[in-house]
Amino acid sequence: MGYSTGCKITTSTETGERVTKEASAGKWKEKYVKSFSESISADGVVLTGSNAEMPTYDQLKDLQLAGTPVEGTYSVREGDGREGKTAGQYRGKYIITSLDLDAQAGEDAKYSVQLENCGKVEKIGTGLQGTATAGLNTDDAGNEEPPVSAASETSLESETDE
Repeated sequence: MGYSTGCKITTSTETGERVTKEASAGKWKEKYVKSFSESISADGVVLTGSNAEMPTYDQLKDLQLAGTPVEGTYSVREGDGREGKTAGQYRGKYIITSLDLDAQAGEDAKYSVQLENCGKVEKIGTGLQGTATAGLNTDDAGNEEPPVSAASETSLESETDE
């Protein structure tokens, strides 16, 4: 998302519970995975000009009202650059479920958008491997690497644009 000031990605697992004679005798629950879901919430400064990777508020609203899933990719930025990693990311189809506009007098207009997955989310390349984590990052040889910005880079494209 263009000029994003924040992004949160949540991957959830829905579980079910099996009740068997053996499990109930031991008083332990036996769980299994029913499904996965992912949601993305992002906020940023509203753009007046755009391209395919940085849609304007109007373009986001058009995509939401069309109800058509959009192709989305996300990664993290490396260093001080504005572009996301190209070596690894995640990709999936998402539905825009919420879009807010906040325009206070004398301040930049801001947007908030929420998306929910519509099908499988796939790891591309290395995913977010090598990104900022608690503590120091290390390369394959165990050497310390410079930290990676935790800011997320997200882009959306409508299925009809493909």
